[in-house]
Amino acid sequence: MANKKNTLKAAVVATLVLPFIASTALSAPMNKQQFQINTGSTVSIIGSHFLEYLPKPLSIMASLAFGNVQVAAAFQTFSELGSKIALPAARPANVTEVAIKPADLYPSRRVESAPSNGAVFDTVAIPFKRLAALKKLAPALEEMDNGTAVKCNGKGCSPAFAAIQLVGMNTSQSSLRDKLNAVNAAVNQSIRYRTDQDAYKVADRWSTPQETLSLQQGDCEDFAILKMAALRAEGIDPNQMSIVVLFDQKRHFYHAILSVEAGGKFFILDNMRNQVLLDTQLPDYMPLYSIKGGKGFLHGSRRKDQNVAMVTPLEKIAPGEGANF
Repeated sequence: MANKKNTLKAAVVATLVLPFIASTALSAPMNKQQFQINTGSTVSIIGSHFLEYLPKPLSIMASLAFGNVQVAAAFQTFSELGSKIALPAARPANVTEVAIKPADLYPSRRVESAPSNGAVFDTVAIPFKRLAALKKLAPALEEMDNGTAVKCNGKGCSPAFAAIQLVGMNTSQSSLRDKLNAVNAAVNQSIRYRTDQDAYKVADRWSTPQETLSLQQGDCEDFAILKMAALRAEGIDPNQMSIVVLFDQKRHFYHAILSVEAGGKFFILDNMRNQVLLDTQLPDYMPLYSIKGGKGFLHGSRRKDQNVAMVTPLEKIAPGEGANF
């Protein structure tokens, strides 16, 4: 009985003292090679013999203490190896690279994530104040703000104006989902797809809703902008809507859609289809940047399988014009 008590006392003392001895050894100037081999293993071996004699609470504390010493030893060993071995920088081939200056980000202590920043397609949205597309969208937002985006009071109004106004009248009392379906289908059927290169001889141009309705043509971002204007005219909160520029990993081109957030879900209005889908139903869409409430956001994917190798600067991305891959 006395021997068992003595053993217990010795175990308690060892529990309290050994971690301190080992942690001191970590910082002491000694033979590094010998330390790397022996410190962690010695503490572990001694500790394993004493733990069986300790009451349960002390045994748990001791296990944690020994574990911390071993982790610290591993970190020091890894650090010292790293100083001697030049490891190649990790650079997966499927990563989008974007050069960003710290001053370009909105001052914030934390990164806002979905859904507060319109982070569709399971992404994280980071505020980015120097997004070139903000200037391209500004004239369209001005039309929406002053209420002229989808109105035509003249005699020469195109059929597209009438179609959008008719949708507004027919769905004024409808549910949000019905409004989204009606607006998406009406714009897709009233506007003819035409690239900016063909229409304006430029790589990328963001038309206002008035321009798109008057010419009855546009590319993918023009469709998205017009849908945003039509929904705003129906009373949808602009902070629920985002113009999202993305990369279609299946078709291999840049694209733009309108995302509408409601009830924690993101509904996608796309000129590629009349059916409104949830973002979770479109796994091939990888957002690059978006504009919501007049502010720009960069998007980072949470998913390992949703990355794209790209060296094109953001300002040179032309949605609807395709990409060379």
